Amino acid sequence: MDFTVKDVIHVERYHVFEAHLLKEGKALFYLGEKTYEVHSFQMNESEYAIRFMPREEGLWRYTVISDNTEENGKFNCVPNTGNNHGMVHAEGFHFRYDDGARYLPFGTTCYAWIHQPEEIQEETLRSLDSAPFNKIRMCVFPKHMPYNHNEPEYFPFGKKADGTWDVRKPEPRFWQNLEKRIGKLGNMGIEVDLILFHPYDRWGFSTLSMEECLVYLNYCVARLGGYRNIWWSLANEYDLITARKTEDWETFGRTLVEKDPYHHLISIHHCFTPFPKADWMTHCSMQTGLVRNALLWRKEYQLPVIIDECGYEGNIEFGWGNLSAFELVHRCWSAVSSGAYVTHGETFFREDEVLWWAKGGVLRGEGVVRLRFLKDLLSGLPQELDPLPSPKWLPNPNESKPNEGEGAEGIVAALLKMPEAERNRLVLELRPALVGSPDYRLEYLGRTCPVFRDLELPETGSYQVDVIDIWDMTCKTAEPDTHGKIRINLPGKEGIAVLVKRLSSQGL
Repeated sequence: MDFTVKDVIHVERYHVFEAHLLKEGKALFYLGEKTYEVHSFQMNESEYAIRFMPREEGLWRYTVISDNTEENGKFNCVPNTGNNHGMVHAEGFHFRYDDGARYLPFGTTCYAWIHQPEEIQEETLRSLDSAPFNKIRMCVFPKHMPYNHNEPEYFPFGKKADGTWDVRKPEPRFWQNLEKRIGKLGNMGIEVDLILFHPYDRWGFSTLSMEECLVYLNYCVARLGGYRNIWWSLANEYDLITARKTEDWETFGRTLVEKDPYHHLISIHHCFTPFPKADWMTHCSMQTGLVRNALLWRKEYQLPVIIDECGYEGNIEFGWGNLSAFELVHRCWSAVSSGAYVTHGETFFREDEVLWWAKGGVLRGEGVVRLRFLKDLLSGLPQELDPLPSPKWLPNPNESKPNEGEGAEGIVAALLKMPEAERNRLVLELRPALVGSPDYRLEYLGRTCPVFRDLELPETGSYQVDVIDIWDMTCKTAEPDTHGKIRINLPGKEGIAVLVKRLSSQGL
């Protein structure tokens, strides 16, 4: 059997080992008692390849099987360096890299940037390089909707004689560009939340047959699964894709779990109705302007929640695309203060229709720098923050039983009988936006404007209280060393948060 190998001597942990074949095949990779099976993919008309991502250091051995012949080889996996922390995985309601480093998702949306001319793609990468984002939502297929009317230069597949797509004939130039972009984003420390299907289509990708969809998914796993920074998003707004049924999405999810030897993160995004919890889900990808619904979703799904679409900072004609910068930042703080993570987007009108949310290019809004402030603040806390218990007269969405207290059970019972929208409204309006850990407590006051806040800290111990202005990006210490019942003076404006840090003794 004829094949060639790249980087056969040393491969960095979580990097891609690649072998090229003349015919279709598979490979088995061994380290100690661990074995991984990886299938080939077609690179062009005359060449196949196998890609493998080693997740453990050491001397790996492999057997490539093709055309009833076998070839053995080995390579040395060396330590990971730089931005290479490995894959991100879910851990409780939060995320970590394979090497144990914390991962706080702060994403952005550029649906069809890889379908734009080369100069716009390069401009997008330069913008991302100076932005705070460590995740990007982007599509495999081109997108057709307002401000998305250009015809891509390349498509994922060639065509049959009748003009329909031939999913067994991948277009090399398209896939080479996609994987080049994924690699560059990985080197920048950016996760690729890759959207596999969507409804905004004039080319016929949203109506592929079930068999064609499965061929396409298997190809994506074989070709792209070896990249550490891939996440699988089954769909953007799955409930608008009329050609697909619920059982189809279940099949797609199970297929990814079965075929992906690395078990990358998997989600599915909705427009109107969140997809029911499924075993293949690793986290929730949600769309809502009512971001504090995260409190209820955490309880329902018992998974990390990312509000991947809370609206866009911009000035176009659609309500979802003309939020003020303050409103977007406010929603992001509200989500984080409800135990969720967030994704940014921009939709500023341009005559050339190069809007960031669709095509990338240049970031223009005032929200980006303020999201960096939020990200830096959370990154500076060594612990993840989770919703804290509600007052006794409100249900805690993170508890399976009602809170104790006079009349609490009756109130909870009444709330559970309400229509979901009305119950959500009450929880959103009445429950404080409060998250914490044993050593920290963060309360976001939203669009209210109090001039003081009364706090009840433990009577023993030492605590620091900071007042945060989310717009002016300031964090000022109001009390450097305090305890017990205290009053904190506030500026009486929107967008204020209060952060309490434990300095000594018992937790908050």
